[in-house]
Amino acid sequence: MRLNPEKCVFGVQGGKFLGFMITSRGIETNPEKCKAIIQMQSPQTVKEVQRLAGRLVSLSRFIPKLAEKAGPIFTLLRKPKDFQWTDRCEEAFRSFKTFLTTPSIL
Repeated sequence: MRLNPEKCVFGVQGGKFLGFMITSRGIETNPEKCKAIIQMQSPQTVKEVQRLAGRLVSLSRFIPKLAEKAGPIFTLLRKPKDFQWTDRCEEAFRSFKTFLTTPSIL
């Protein structure tokens, strides 16, 4: 096996790997992924809900009981013709924003 010295980094405390932050403490959420959700406004279309769902799923290993907590949001994707952003959806969305402001470690 040959290594490319320009791409190799040795003796670092942490870095990004496959979309996650690897540190001496463990695997952490990528702050860029969290920031993308935190800065989102409430979805107004099905496409925006799909984008939110994709971002949440990419962080699913750090969000306990994601399916339960995001249930109101995921149900919107089952019936895209009946799109209606409800108070339950907004409450779930805000709880994710609050949860993601404190980084999780695996």
